[in-house]
Amino acid sequence: MAPDASRATSAAAEGAGTPEIFEQLSGLLNPRSVAVIGASANTEGWSGAALPVLRRLGFSGDIYPVNPKYDELHGIPCYPSVEAIPGDVDAALMFVPQRALPQILEECGRKGVRGAVILASGFGETGEEGKALEEQLREVANRNRIAICGPNCLGLANLESGFMGLTSATFPADLSPGRTALISQSGQLLMVLLARAHDQGVHMRYLVSTGNELNVEAADYARWALQDPQIASVCMVLEGLRTPSRFLDLAARAQEADKPLIVMKLGRSQRAASTALAHTGKLAGAFRTYEAVFRQENIVSVDDPLELADVAALFEKCHAPRGKRISVVTFSGGWSGVTADQADALGLELEDFSDETVARLKPLLDFTPPANPLDLSGNVMTHPERWGAALEAVLDDENTDIMVVFIHQVREAWRDRLTGPLLEVAKRAGKPVIAVYDGGKVVEAGYDALVEDGSVPVFRGSQPMLRALKRFIDYHERRERGREAPVELLLEADAGATVRQNLAGHGRSVSEYAAKAALAAYGMPMVGEALVTTEADALKAAESIGYPVVMKGLADDFEHKTEAGLVHLGLSGPQDVQDAFADLSKKLSGKTLNGAPAPCLVQKMVKGGVEAILGVQNDPVFGPMVLLGVGGIMTELMNDVALRRAPLSRRDVAEMIDETRLGDLLAGFRGSPAADRGALEEAVLRLSQLAVAHADEIESVDINPLLVLPDGEGCVAVDALIVKTEGAE
Repeated sequence: MAPDASRATSAAAEGAGTPEIFEQLSGLLNPRSVAVIGASANTEGWSGAALPVLRRLGFSGDIYPVNPKYDELHGIPCYPSVEAIPGDVDAALMFVPQRALPQILEECGRKGVRGAVILASGFGETGEEGKALEEQLREVANRNRIAICGPNCLGLANLESGFMGLTSATFPADLSPGRTALISQSGQLLMVLLARAHDQGVHMRYLVSTGNELNVEAADYARWALQDPQIASVCMVLEGLRTPSRFLDLAARAQEADKPLIVMKLGRSQRAASTALAHTGKLAGAFRTYEAVFRQENIVSVDDPLELADVAALFEKCHAPRGKRISVVTFSGGWSGVTADQADALGLELEDFSDETVARLKPLLDFTPPANPLDLSGNVMTHPERWGAALEAVLDDENTDIMVVFIHQVREAWRDRLTGPLLEVAKRAGKPVIAVYDGGKVVEAGYDALVEDGSVPVFRGSQPMLRALKRFIDYHERRERGREAPVELLLEADAGATVRQNLAGHGRSVSEYAAKAALAAYGMPMVGEALVTTEADALKAAESIGYPVVMKGLADDFEHKTEAGLVHLGLSGPQDVQDAFADLSKKLSGKTLNGAPAPCLVQKMVKGGVEAILGVQNDPVFGPMVLLGVGGIMTELMNDVALRRAPLSRRDVAEMIDETRLGDLLAGFRGSPAADRGALEEAVLRLSQLAVAHADEIESVDINPLLVLPDGEGCVAVDALIVKTEGAE
C-alpha cells in the first residue's frame, strides 16, 4: 500500500509550493479516482489512449473521461466538465491547450481535485509570455491546494495501483511494480532509465517526470516515496534545485529511513569560475559542490544513466553487506586477472580465503590454486558438481562479505547447470551475491533467465559491476559510521563584531591586513606582521619582528599580489628592507587602499612546513562551502582540493585532508618531518564556524598559503583574502 503523505509535516514552505500542497501528493501519486480532461476517441494519441491504458494496468479506482463532445468513451460515461462528475476526483490528467488551463484548473479547484498532471509545454521554458502564464497557473494551483506535476513533463505513474499518467512512445511489456522510485527532471532520461533498469530486472514502483515543477519539486516526490515501506531506494535525475532546503531535508529523511538516494546530477560545468576573485571560487565548481554535499549526506552519486540502473539493482536485490571484502568465482583465468586489476584500481578489497576454505576448495580443483579470484577452469565442464560446492565454500568463507560469480560463454545445454546452483546459493545467502553473465548475444537467453528469476542482480560486464559495487559498499560504510555532529569551538565574545569591523569600509575585496584581523577574531593563527607607510616604519617593524622578513604592497584591485610583483621574500637585513620599500613605493605610486595611500606590510618570513590552501566559497545553492587542499603558487594548476558544506564535523575535516595529497605531505613525505595535522584540523573548524556565522556578509575567503609547521608547532596563515558579498557594507 502506498504511504499516506497527509500525515507528514513539510519543511517545504519556501519556494513554489506550500506544506498544504505536499499533503495533496497522495491524491496525485496514489489517487482513488482520475479525471481524464480532454479525453478523445482517437487511441493513436495520448488523450485517447489514457483510458485503455488505465484499464489494462488494472487501475481499480474510478475513471471519469471529460469532454463535451462525447456522451461516452470506451464504454465509460463522459462528462462535459470536471464539475459535472458525480463522484470525488483525486487526480486530473490534462490533455488540453495551454491557454485553457487556468480556467480548467479553477474548475478543478471548485471540484476539490487534489492533484493534476499538466503535460503541455510552452510555459516558463519559452520566454516572458510563457513565464507569465506559468505564474498564473501557480497562483491558481496554490490557492486551490492542487499539487501539479509539470507543466512541460511526461507525467507520472504508480505501478502498484495501476495509475498511469505517463506519456511515452514505448514502455516495457511488463510493468509489474518493483521496489524502486524514479524521479527525473528530464523526461526522456526517465524513459531511458525505465527501460535500462527493466533490462537489469529492476522494476519501478513510482515514476515521475517533474517538468517545470510548478509547485511540487523533485525532492517532494522523493520524500513522499520514502514513506512507502516497499521502497528500497529512490533514484533521481537532477538538473538543479529550486529549493535546496527541501533537498537537504530529503537527504536527512532518507538517512533516518535507511533508504539510499541514488542521484545522477546533470551539468558539470564550472560555475562562474572565470569571474571569481578568489582561488576558492575558481576551484569550487558547481558539480564539485554537489559532489561534496552528496558525500556528506551519504547520497549515492552516479555518473551516467546506465550506472544509476546498475546501482539500483544492487540495493533492490542485495542484503546490506557486513563488510567490504569481495570474493570472485570464475572459470576463466583471464577474467580472474581482469577483475582483480579492475577491483584494485577502484580500491575494492579481494581478501585471501581462510585456511578452512582453502582446505574445502583444494579437492574441487585440478591445477588452479584455491585463491581469490577463484578460477575453477575446466572443472565446470568435466565435474559440474564441483561448481555448486565451490560456490557454497566461497560464500561460507569468513573473509567473504560479498560474492561475485562470473558465467561466461557456455553451451546452451550447460546453462542451467551453472545458473541453477548459483540461484540456489543466492536464495539462502545472507550476503550479497552478484552475477556477471557475459558473452554477447549468443548467451543472451541465459542473461534473460537470470533477470527473470530476479534473485540476484545481473551484469553484462565486470567494469560496470565493480563501479556499481563501489557505490554500494561506500554507502553502507558511511551508513554504519553515521553522521558526526558539527563542532562548535569556544570563541571570544566579540568575535563577530571584530569581523564586521574589519570588513567595513572596504570594497568587495578586503585588504590582507584587515582580512587577517577578521580571521584572527575566530582564532585563526596568524604570522607576526605590521602595516607601514614609511621606510622608517618598515625598518622599525622588521627589527621588531626579527629577520628574515617579507614585504608586500597592499592596494585596491590587487587580490593576488605575487602576480602583480608586490611581494619581496627573504629580506635578511636593513638594506634589503630599504630596497624592497623603494620598489614597492614605485609600483604603488598613485594607488590607494580604501581611499588612503597604498601601504606596505612587513611580515615574519616563515620557513619550512607544508603549504595548504584553506578557503570558503559561499555557494548560491548550498551556502558556505569550505575548501582545503595543497596550497602555494601551484594551487590552481594542481587542483588538488576537497570540499565540504559548513558547518563541519571533525570527521569531515579528517576526510578532506585524506582525500588530497595533504594527508601524505602532513605525515612526512620522503623523509620530511611530520607536520602538525591537529593544528590544521583546528584551523579548518574555526574557518567553518566563521563561514556559517557570516554567510550573509562573506562571499569567499582564501588563506593561501596556510603553513602547517612540524608536529607540535602549529600552523600560520601567511596570506589571506576576503571577498565580501555583493551589496554587503
